[in-house]
Amino acid sequence: MITTTIDVSAIADLGKRFVTASQADTLLRLVALGMQERTFTRIHDRGEKADNSPIGEYSDSYMKLRQSKKYNRDASRKIILSLTRQMEGDYKVIALSENAYALGFDNQFNADKADWAEERFGKIYALTEQELDDLRAIVQDFIKQNFE
Repeated sequence: MITTTIDVSAIADLGKRFVTASQADTLLRLVALGMQERTFTRIHDRGEKADNSPIGEYSDSYMKLRQSKKYNRDASRKIILSLTRQMEGDYKVIALSENAYALGFDNQFNADKADWAEERFGKIYALTEQELDDLRAIVQDFIKQNFE
């Protein structure tokens, strides 16, 4: 299953400063939701991989399917990993435990499609450098609002 794992070891010592477990959970949820929104837009709207390059272009035969009456998609050839919208509808924040979250899919079929896409096109669901910077900004803003 595709999941995005975020290394927060650089801020691990902050856990000692959290007043409540609820505040820690709030921060984790803010990070996860922020990254879900950003990665969703990059992947399913802009059609970009984790290195900001295009995922790829659809073939002529696949374009015929995409533009058929059944799916009625536009003429854009850029791959956005969307035909029925099932996959992007299933891409969400998933609770791994009481204090851990990931981005991924509840539906195994969609997770398998994401795995296949990454095998074929390269890293798609990892965070970009800008998304990592955005993650750091979310953490810094949270700390500023709650601990300074």
